[in-house]
Amino acid sequence: MKITVIGSTGRTGVHVLEQGIRRGHELTAFTRRPQLLENVTGLNNIVTGDALHVSDIKKAIENQDVVIAIVGDRSTPVATEITKSLIQAMQECSVHRLVCVSSYLLDSKRPRVITPFFQWLLRHSLADRLSADQLIISSKTDWTIVRATRLHDKPATGNVRIQKGEFESGPYEICRADLASVLLDTVTNKAAINSIINATWGRKK
Repeated sequence: MKITVIGSTGRTGVHVLEQGIRRGHELTAFTRRPQLLENVTGLNNIVTGDALHVSDIKKAIENQDVVIAIVGDRSTPVATEITKSLIQAMQECSVHRLVCVSSYLLDSKRPRVITPFFQWLLRHSLADRLSADQLIISSKTDWTIVRATRLHDKPATGNVRIQKGEFESGPYEICRADLASVLLDTVTNKAAINSIINATWGRKK
């Protein structure tokens, strides 16, 4: 399958590239910093550009089957603007399948350690992410939004839970390597089209 990864040089994006290559997909990495991919072997293509520009995105997604988008963070809340450009580019290139990373904090009251103050600290990035999600939901793409619990860089476990509703119990965390696996699994999961799914680690055995 031909997959373009937007946000390919981020901490989750690199895992998506490496795992996607191992699975036999044809991966195109879209990035502003191609030098960060010098040690990644097996990529089908690297396209340098800015995800805020429709013309740049189109160069990366032309003739692709799927786009995996991992965009926006707490310091630079630009997910809404990037999503606008991405949806337009996908429409113009007739690319339909979109899998996008979002935040579990948008629609969850658990765990209880998520205090109002913590929500306040993240208010700008969460508002940006919610706006981006709303654009995706109203788009004509075959979208799936994957809302991840707290992310970190521990080793992959392969022990994950995914579901469409809120998790009734923890852990409320997942490593980026396991999230990357969830994203790649979601690409071919037809039951996940036009759905929001949550992703976290499985219960300890």
